[in-house]
Amino acid sequence: MYSNTENEELQELRCLIWLQKVLGVGNCKSQKIISAFGGAQNVYFSGKEKRVFSGMFSARENERADSLTLSFSDEILAQCKRYGITAIGISDNKFPDCVRNIPDPPLVLYIKGEFPDFDNVPSFCIVGPREVSDFGKKAAFSLSARLSKAGMTIVSGGAKGADRFAHLGALKCGGITAAVLPCGIEFDYLNENKPLRDEIVKTGGCLISECPPKQGMHRHSFHIRNRLLSALSLGVAVVEAQVGSGALITARHACEQGRDVFVIPGNPTLDQYKGSNELLRDGAKPLIDASDIFNEYIVRFSDKLDLKKAFAKSRETIKEKKIQKKSATGLSKEAKIVYNNLDKQKFTADDINIDGISDDELLACLTELEMEQYIEALPGGYYSLL
Repeated sequence: MYSNTENEELQELRCLIWLQKVLGVGNCKSQKIISAFGGAQNVYFSGKEKRVFSGMFSARENERADSLTLSFSDEILAQCKRYGITAIGISDNKFPDCVRNIPDPPLVLYIKGEFPDFDNVPSFCIVGPREVSDFGKKAAFSLSARLSKAGMTIVSGGAKGADRFAHLGALKCGGITAAVLPCGIEFDYLNENKPLRDEIVKTGGCLISECPPKQGMHRHSFHIRNRLLSALSLGVAVVEAQVGSGALITARHACEQGRDVFVIPGNPTLDQYKGSNELLRDGAKPLIDASDIFNEYIVRFSDKLDLKKAFAKSRETIKEKKIQKKSATGLSKEAKIVYNNLDKQKFTADDINIDGISDDELLACLTELEMEQYIEALPGGYYSLL
């Protein structure tokens, strides 16, 4: 049995799910409508005449409102229960203020996993292209790992390329990461990343979407999603961005929402940095290493950020190279496997072939080993044992 308060909250949530379906995900007038009617329940029970008279609904939206009942919301909530997903309405006190206060907030968020306290725990967004360079992959991984070790939650989009390495950087050092998806959490999105999404949930992070569990995507889905990436974060770091890149859209949302934008500078003759360098020209903060981000927030979050952990090594710095390898302590399982398979003092990634470890996973492991000073990178794509 529900208490009167719980019944009231459930009814409001049902009406918010209904209204989000009527208006469509990402509709910028949702909050204005709720404010004008005094709540989602009042919108639902007001009837067609009042909705038409308000002038706030398009003809198509009025048609959907007339044809859709709260049984739709009940079906969505049943899906949530089936898949272990929590639905949080904008009127719920668990709904983060950092999202509630943007100009076009979602009416409902769907979460799978442990939802971080985004209003009180520092979080940071790392974005870049799907077709990212090896340097960009390493930069996303190492930046994420540094920020995670210090106590930041890492936010990214759950896609391939830079997003994947941003999530991996947090996971490999035991940090917390949240993937904000452009579709329903249970939609078949990038099946090759499903193990990554499962690992995010398993290790205390979460998947977030404003779409019902099984909803697919349309051509505006990524643009709509990107405003949530920045809304949940103190700032956004752009690893690489061509002109017209989706990462630039996230950066633009960040500016509109009053968030910071950091950009890794790049060779101006390379296409992969032309969008990035335009951001720098327009006032974004140059990002040389993680200290540039920490310097912005350490005073505000002095009790929550531990910079010693961010730059600590798994073992003491090795001052001279030795052929004999050390015990692989403090590394992720995959990095230990890679390290234990290194049988030459000097090697390249092509020299390593381990069943079950993909090229992307190998690059992540090598980056982790480099960060923890088990190996060092040399010119020409070579590495050396330390």
